Amino acid sequence: MEKFTPFIIYVLVTTFTPGPNNITSMANAMRDGFRRTTVYILGIFCGFVLMMLASGFLNLTLINLLPGSHTWLNLLGAAYLIILAILIVLSKPGDDTHAGKSINTFWGGFIMTLLNVKVIIYGITVYSLFIIGQYNSAWGIAGFAFCLAFIAFISCTAWALGGHLFHRWLNRYFRVLNWIMAGLLVYTAVASLMH
Repeated sequence: MEKFTPFIIYVLVTTFTPGPNNITSMANAMRDGFRRTTVYILGIFCGFVLMMLASGFLNLTLINLLPGSHTWLNLLGAAYLIILAILIVLSKPGDDTHAGKSINTFWGGFIMTLLNVKVIIYGITVYSLFIIGQYNSAWGIAGFAFCLAFIAFISCTAWALGGHLFHRWLNRYFRVLNWIMAGLLVYTAVASLMH
């Protein structure tokens, strides 16, 4: 994979930054305990697999029907990364707590993931910028779907385990962390277009 470093940076920054799945996993663990939250996180994993499969096959279909769409999908993906970097720099601690209280169940996590705009845009972006073009088989798309979902599972688990302590640490250093993450996303956008 030619774009391995930008791919890893994008996946880690996007997956581990605060979002509805991470915040609700943390809130559920703080309220109900880590053990009871694992079922919710498993629901997120299954929903994530489904969303990544849909994103991968949507990208592949578009490229097969409209071969020139790959360039436009790359440009849209890079533009999204720049917008995401700007939003990260402008965000304040607790901005994503509007995700609301969710039911700490498998279906709560599954449905949260299906409705999570961040996951939808992430899937379309990661496949259009980094995967499609190099791995165009159904097995490649499915393999990446499970790998990306597993990384999301690790992220939600880390947020749930970190709970209150992790949240406090992020609040203390959020400005520096936001600038670092935004810089990494800008680097990723530029690097993804240069290959």
